[in-house]
Amino acid sequence: MKPKTIIPLVIGLGVGFFAIKMGVDMVKKAKGSQEQTYAVVFSGKSIEAAQRITEKMVQTRKVPKSFIPSNGFFEPEAIVGRVTKVPVPAGVPITQAMLAPKGAEPGLAATIPPGFRAVSVKVTEDSAVAGFVLPGSRVDVSTVEKDGSGKSHLILQNVEVGAVGQSMSQIGPDGKSANISKSVTLFLRPEQVSSLNSALAKSRGNIRLAMRGHNSDPGESAMGSWLSNLFKKNEIENESEPEQPEPKVIAPEPVQVAVQKPTFHVVEVRRGDDVKRLVFDNHGGVREFPGDQPLPPQFGGPAWAGADQASSSGRDEINPYEKESLE
Repeated sequence: MKPKTIIPLVIGLGVGFFAIKMGVDMVKKAKGSQEQTYAVVFSGKSIEAAQRITEKMVQTRKVPKSFIPSNGFFEPEAIVGRVTKVPVPAGVPITQAMLAPKGAEPGLAATIPPGFRAVSVKVTEDSAVAGFVLPGSRVDVSTVEKDGSGKSHLILQNVEVGAVGQSMSQIGPDGKSANISKSVTLFLRPEQVSSLNSALAKSRGNIRLAMRGHNSDPGESAMGSWLSNLFKKNEIENESEPEQPEPKVIAPEPVQVAVQKPTFHVVEVRRGDDVKRLVFDNHGGVREFPGDQPLPPQFGGPAWAGADQASSSGRDEINPYEKESLE
């Protein structure tokens, strides 16, 4: 055999042995990894939200270490008696995120996210998307005024539905995914609750729900929805406060004060042939006039009599009087 043909043959045999060795090593590693399995708790059946887990609802399965979920459970006793926070499909590993805090009781309270409140609103078949709004759906909330104007206001965006009627299940008793009910419970933040209450009071409870799809709208983010809800809250509060008319200043009507007119009394004093007339008013004023001369006109005398005949010792008012003569 020629040397030129031996060299390629040796190189080919060497490459073949190397490839075989690599394949054998990979098979050994795969066999070794399959042997390292751990028992993990799985759901044996579908479990609805806010339900207490029993032993019949769970089972253990062995899975490779690389497939063990974070915050998973290895012993069924660790989750028996706990309450689910979200619906759990059958055949999935149960994790801590699916469960309500320890000590939680079955019911709606176990499903309310931290920092949120559950608020129920009255709906009809047409206002709740013909019953296709289900727990877990995301909706926009708008109000329609009943004053005949037909005005509609969008008050909340991208809020979660916690329950429909008294059901927290996404599947109805008849196995259908549509559930017609008279009320829908929403998970709202405290500031959204006040915004909703103000809108309901203004629209007399006439609201409509618009269901969202699973994909977010283009250009929309969670922060954008929160800011939008905040601005709508301020708009509703401003609209709910009616404008107060400016107070009219009414000028007070003039009050006529009745002034008591003073009354005058005339007393003639005689001392022999000396006669004097004294005029008294009801304010204590006294005027003295000579008895041989007529009184001034303001005191009942003739019009031609001069007022300079009087010597004043009291008031200067000029008013009618009642004449009284004493002998």
